[in-house]
This record gives sequence, C-alpha cells and structure tokens, in this order.
Amino acid sequence: MRNPFDRLKISLRFKIAIPFLFLVIAMMGTVAYIFTIRELDLRVEQVKLRMEQLANNIATILSVETDDWSVYQSYLENQIRLNHDIVYIVIFDDENVLKAHALNTDWIELEDEKDLTPFEEKSIIIQLDQRLIAEESQRDLESKSVQIISGDRNLGTVKVGFSLVELNNEMQANLIRNLNLAIIFILLAIIISLFLSYKIVTPIRKLTSAMAKITKGDLRQKVQIYSGDEIGDLARTFNYMTHGLREKKFIEDFSRELGFVVELQKIARLITERITNAVDSQRGYLLIRENVQSKQVQLVSTYPDAGIASTIIKCDPGLHRYFLSERKSIAINDVKIYEQFYEQLQAFPDADELSLVLPVLTKENLIGIFILEKNRNGKDYSQQEINFLHTLVGQASFAIESALLYEELTEQERLKRELEIARNVQHSLLPQKKPEINGIDVDGICLPATEVGGDYFDYFALDNTRIGVAVADVMGKGTSAAFYMAVLKGIMISLTPIYSSPRELLIELNNRIYNTTGKNTFVTMTYAIVDTARKEFNFARAGHSSLLFHNQDENSVEIYTPEGIGLGLNSGDIFNKTIYEQKIFYHSGDLFILYTDGVTEAMSEEKLEFGEQRLISIVKDSNNKCSENIRECIIRNVLDFVGDAAQHDDITMVTVKAR
Repeated sequence: MRNPFDRLKISLRFKIAIPFLFLVIAMMGTVAYIFTIRELDLRVEQVKLRMEQLANNIATILSVETDDWSVYQSYLENQIRLNHDIVYIVIFDDENVLKAHALNTDWIELEDEKDLTPFEEKSIIIQLDQRLIAEESQRDLESKSVQIISGDRNLGTVKVGFSLVELNNEMQANLIRNLNLAIIFILLAIIISLFLSYKIVTPIRKLTSAMAKITKGDLRQKVQIYSGDEIGDLARTFNYMTHGLREKKFIEDFSRELGFVVELQKIARLITERITNAVDSQRGYLLIRENVQSKQVQLVSTYPDAGIASTIIKCDPGLHRYFLSERKSIAINDVKIYEQFYEQLQAFPDADELSLVLPVLTKENLIGIFILEKNRNGKDYSQQEINFLHTLVGQASFAIESALLYEELTEQERLKRELEIARNVQHSLLPQKKPEINGIDVDGICLPATEVGGDYFDYFALDNTRIGVAVADVMGKGTSAAFYMAVLKGIMISLTPIYSSPRELLIELNNRIYNTTGKNTFVTMTYAIVDTARKEFNFARAGHSSLLFHNQDENSVEIYTPEGIGLGLNSGDIFNKTIYEQKIFYHSGDLFILYTDGVTEAMSEEKLEFGEQRLISIVKDSNNKCSENIRECIIRNVLDFVGDAAQHDDITMVTVKAR
C-alpha cells in the first residue's frame, strides 16, 4: 500500500533546517536542566539536610536536659542569627505545647516597625508552622520536624522553618536567562540552518533547472558552481556530461549534413565552417591534395573568408610521415622543425595566430591538412578540444574522400550508370522473395535514400522450424556504405549456420567487422532467431533501433531496447560486456517489427520527425492484417508524412507475424 506521505512534498531546506533546530532546542533544554534545575534542586536538598541536622542537634540537647525550656531561648535565637535562611525555630513538649521559639523577623512583612511582643511572635510562628500564609509564598517556605527522644520517651518536637526565596529567585533568574539564551541560540540556529540549506539547495536548484532545460533540447547549459565538495564534483560532472552531449549532437548533425552534400567545394565550405565554429576558432583553413600521388596541398576553403588566393603548399616529407604514423595533430610551435612547411605558413594572414595543424587522413593516405588559428580568446586548444577536432576531421575525411572520388569521374552519365549498377548490385544482395516457413508470415522492404544505401535486411533459413532475421544500418550512405553492406552480408552467411545464439553471433560479427572495416565505420544491427516450434522470438541488439512487439489479444505494443553498442566501435571488451540477449514468447496473431531509424526519423517538409508514437498507432490499427499489408500500411503512412520533402535516410523494415 502506498504511503500517503509520499505525495507530501517537503522542501530540502525545510528538511535541513528543522532537524538542526530540534538539535539546538534539545541541547539548550539539556543544558538548562543540568546547569539550572538539577543544580538548584541539589542545593535545595543540601539546605533541607542542613536544617534537618540543626533540628537533630537541638533535639539531642533537649533530650539530655528538659526541666527548664526557657534556657534554650537564647540558643534558638543565636541559631537564627547564624543561619540567615531560618525563618523560625519552635519546640513543643510531648503534649504539643509551645515551650520555646525564635523568629527571624527579616522574613516577615510587618505593618509597622515596632518590636513584636512574645505573644505576637508566638502567634506568627504558629501561623507559619500551620502554613497559614499567602498562596504565592507557599513554595518559598519549607520546614523540618524532629522528635525529641530520651530513652523510650517522646519528650516533644523540634521544628525548623526555613526560606527558599533566594534559591527560588535564583532559579527563576537562571531560567529567564537560559530562556533568553535559548531564544538567541534558536534564532542563530535558524539563521545558520537557513544559510547552510541555502548553500546546499541553491546549487541543486541550479542543476535541476539546467537538467530541465536539457530535457527540452537546450544542450548549452553550464552551471557555475565552484565549491570543492561533492556538489562541486556533481556540477563538474554535469558540465562534462552536457559538453559530451553537445559534442555528440554536433557530430550527429555534422555527419548528417555531410551525407547530403556531394560536391567537393560545398563539402570543403561546410567542413571548414562547422569545424572552425565547433571550437570557436578565429579562422580555419582547409587544404586538400589534388590526387593521391600529389606532394602538394591546395587551399580550397577558408572560414571566415580571408580573401586570399588558392595557396599551394608543398607538404614536407617528414611531416607527411609523422601524420601517417602518429595520425594526430601537431601544435604550430612543433611544426617549426619542418622548416620549409613552416615558412610557407608564414604567408597566411595573421600567421602569428596559427595554433594547430590537423591531418585529414584516410586509412593509408594523407588527403589534406586542416589549420586552425587560436580561439577567439587568443588561447590554444585543450586536449579535450583536440580530441573533439580529431573526431570531426575524421568524419570530414570520409566526405572529402568521397567527394574526390566523385570528381575523378569525368562523365556525369558514366557516374550515374556506375551508381545504377551499384544500386542493382545492392538490390540483388537483399532477399528477392519472402521466406516460406510454417507458423510465421515474414515480409521486408528497403528504400534507399540515394542511389545506394547502407541499410540491410536478410533472412537465414536455419532448419524446418527456425529462421534468422537481420536488420542493419551501416554508418553513412553511398558506395562506401553499400560496400560494407556487401561485406556484412558475406560475413552473416558464414556465421548464421554456426551460432544459434544471437548474442554470440553479434560478438563474432563485431570482431570481424572491427578487424575488416575502417576504425571510423560502424554498423548497427538487430538479429533475431524465430523458433516456430517453441513460439520463441530470441534477439540481440547492437546499437540499433528498438524492436516493436504487438500483442494481438491485448492490442498493446511493447518496445524492447536491450543493451548493446554498434558493431565495429570496440575490439571486444566493452562490446561483449554490453550486448544483451532477450527472449519473447508469442502467440498466434502477434507481430514483431524490426526497422532502421529511417522510419521513425523520416522528416516532413516542416522538419518534423515521423516518430515512434505514430508507428505504434499504425501498428495498433492493423489487427488481423497479414505481414505484407502491415508493412505496406506503415511505409505508405511514412511516405505520406514526408510528402515532397527529400528522403534523408534509408527506410528499411521487416515485419514478422505469427500465424
């Protein structure tokens, strides 16, 4: 049963302040008790004990000699003079007759200052002994009574009345003082607790506000918290996370933009502008080799435009070897050892502001150089920024390489023909007909965004009751993606008869792709094995889009996204630890949908994405349709949604419906 207090939202500042306040109150109460009430109680008990001892002393004297009671009058008066807190002393005989008495008139309020007669003293003492006094004075007067014993005879009683006024006044004064101190300390506790809670809660509120903005897509958030405690660590981690998210978003957008451009000049302009702005540089220069055999690089793009001619620079052989062996950037001060190259750089405008030289590399060749000036603050780049630049330049190198390949084709018609051939070859690699297996209905389609694409789907007949189904997306588009798709198909054909576990197959596939393809190439894939005898759908996902499962009886759609990273990103350790295999039991009429992100990320003319929810709604409305009709319905809705907008990514889908 849910606790009703779970709905009660209590401020963190309140949670910090209240316990702190209670602690101060408890401490002040404890101090007040120990050093005021308890101490004064002990002093009262000491006074009472002293008075009782005095009464015992008087009784002891009287038990020895009692013939003449009056002889003790002076003794009693002397005791009162010696003990200021004694109010009265009386001695009664065994018949309760007052025989001797003494009164301290300092404790008595008299109407006039005349001396009291013995009779008046006796009357006042009797009233005091019988406690016939004002109610407010009751707590200020105490008495001790002791019997006068001689042998086995009771000769009378000694009573000593004494005042607690001073002690009570002292206690009251101490209590008032402690109360004032308590109020002061409580106010201080409130101020301190509010201050401490402010110091704790304010950074948390900053983080919460920044996180809320991130969820809305604003990745420019950075919290300014400089404390050296755990909250400061959290803020630094948060800023590191947002920085990583911005870089990831920038890389994704950069990769997508590069996929839309083919011409070298446009690609060079896009690369120069994006990379220069990515690190807030003053200016960036992109120089590209005319061909693989050339020993020179030519300036093809500058951002911001410096209005300089197409400078040609001879690439120093030593620098060339350094770039190919180390495959990393070099600071401008370290370039000085390559004197000829460094001297040519001095012809650049603002040569004193040059900061970094990055190689534009393919697998085995240096195809260009990217040069950056210092950032707008006049500073060199951090290692984190340099790593980011390597990633961007690495992506740019593929686009530049592709553009150079296109420019080498002298006839546009021949290029078109070559691409058409590649499209036909790629199409021939895809299944040409639906698989025939009892118990399930399978259908698939692939619509490339360009002449050739990087999406791939396939079926693999394993035995009479099991079939393998694969859907994959190779990074990028064009001929390179199509080539890797062909490589992928060949590897899959060799692995599917061997591995009965989707997870184990993807692990082996990752090893081969990592060792076969480029380090900057990766593939996402979902591979499933459908067992119609057991009605099992067993699959694993390597960084691919989610799997949709439609339960026909409940008309519900579940989204399955088991862990797994893309193929070819890691040599094995991380990939093997993160890949996860999931098993789903199905019934007749249930439906599985495997697809690439080109379906859900299909974009309309208004730059809106088709989205997962639209796909789910279509699936829910497709009950009792066959696999092919469901696939056609989804693709038709996607194309209608896109309208006249350009298809920016390949669209691939496989539908598996249980009979």
